[in-house]
Amino acid sequence: MVTLVRLVRVLLILVLAVLTVSFVIGIGAPDTGGVEKVVLAALIATCVFAAARVTTLSSRLQQRIPRH
Repeated sequence: MVTLVRLVRVLLILVLAVLTVSFVIGIGAPDTGGVEKVVLAALIATCVFAAARVTTLSSRLQQRIPRH
C-alpha cells in the first residue's frame, strides 16, 4: 500500500511539473498579454503549492499505513 501511495505521489507531481513548465512557456511566448501573464503566474504558484501539499499529504498517509 505504501508503494501505491508513493506511485500516486510521483505521478501527481509529474503532472504538476508538466503543467508548470507549460505555463512558464506560455509566459515566455511573445503573443501573451499582460493579464494573461498574471494569470499564468498565479497558475504556476498554484501548481507549486499543490505539489507541496501532495508531498505533505502523502507523507502523512504513509505514516498512518501499518507496515508488515
